[in-house]
Amino acid sequence: MNVENKDATKKQIKDFHVSLNGKKQIIFIEPKVNIYSYRIARTLKLTGKYETVLVSFSKVDKQFFSEAYDKIFVLELSHKINFKDLSGFFRTVLSKKGRDFFKIMRKMRPWLFQLTGPDLFSAMAIFLLKGPKVYLAYDIWCADNRNFLFTKNPGIKGYFQEFFEKICFRMSKGAIHKTHPDELKLMPYKLNTPTISFVPGCLYEWTYSSVKKKNKEIHLGWAGWPLDEEDGRFSFLKVVKIITSQKIHFHVFGPCIHEKEEREFRREASKNKYFHIHEKMNPKGLNEKIAEYDYGILPVFIDDSVDQKLLDAEMPQKFFNYIEAGIPIIVPKQKKFMMDIIKENGIGFGINLKDLENLREIIMKQDYGKMKRNLKKAQEKFDLRKMIKELEKFYEVVVGMNKR
Repeated sequence: MNVENKDATKKQIKDFHVSLNGKKQIIFIEPKVNIYSYRIARTLKLTGKYETVLVSFSKVDKQFFSEAYDKIFVLELSHKINFKDLSGFFRTVLSKKGRDFFKIMRKMRPWLFQLTGPDLFSAMAIFLLKGPKVYLAYDIWCADNRNFLFTKNPGIKGYFQEFFEKICFRMSKGAIHKTHPDELKLMPYKLNTPTISFVPGCLYEWTYSSVKKKNKEIHLGWAGWPLDEEDGRFSFLKVVKIITSQKIHFHVFGPCIHEKEEREFRREASKNKYFHIHEKMNPKGLNEKIAEYDYGILPVFIDDSVDQKLLDAEMPQKFFNYIEAGIPIIVPKQKKFMMDIIKENGIGFGINLKDLENLREIIMKQDYGKMKRNLKKAQEKFDLRKMIKELEKFYEVVVGMNKR
């Protein structure tokens, strides 16, 4: 059942109050839908023990997300901060559609709520919801000690995110994060609730054996769009030029989020036969496509303006896209958590920024066959069907605390 922008009725309220067939109902509050929560919800749903519900404040591809969620409930609100969008925000919230939406939220009584943030809408929702709540910290902003006023991105938004984040942490009975366990130690305040570090893992439905190559040319895949210029980060366009100058194919997916820089990337692709911009794809299709390449790469190099301890803890979902696709991974050596997993499992290698100039030579020295064999083992090791049991135990602790 998908519910989207409809009037609230007694039946709808009941649908979000009672679990089907005695299953435990978990309601995922997502300001913007994300694939990390999708992975969790889909795996929980497949156990047959849970009914999963998505509540979102952004547009949702219902056909795709219905694979993970039994019910989908959406109220589209602008996430931009300016007068025009703010007036539209209040019109939507105060409209009958908005009032009905929040009426249903106040009536929800699931086994557990899981809220993703930090975000204004997560902080708003947490005051409405009655029942045990787990906060999924997609990023941990308060651990970043930069002065956001002097950064182009995120700028002042960083202070708002820290504020919303603190609300979500303080008002939840537990917290989930996808980074190294030690990242929580970087926070300026202590949490008195249970926490769990839970890496994204591999969905078996999205797992592939990499395709046998028809030629000997080297192809690298970046499971995302070209990155815009950002303070403290080495230019992504320069990365493209350095890699492709060595006759290595470099593939990206989707447009750059900034129109001006997107034009620069398009110009580069038009004259550089080794740089390929593909259409944005859903994760399953993306994994199937990048399984055709030789390596997945995370070419994001950060200077010393960012605390090294933050870089040590970092864990992007793209890392597990590559494991699912069955291709070895190239990671900056400054990303310790990812490097530890690569070394422990023998599924790739690390480089420094200066190594980019000799990347082709470094690639040719690798034992590619051994890494491919190790990837099969890694896919089994990080299979979410095995990992989810740890998260279920965590949920049980949080729900138990709420009953005291």
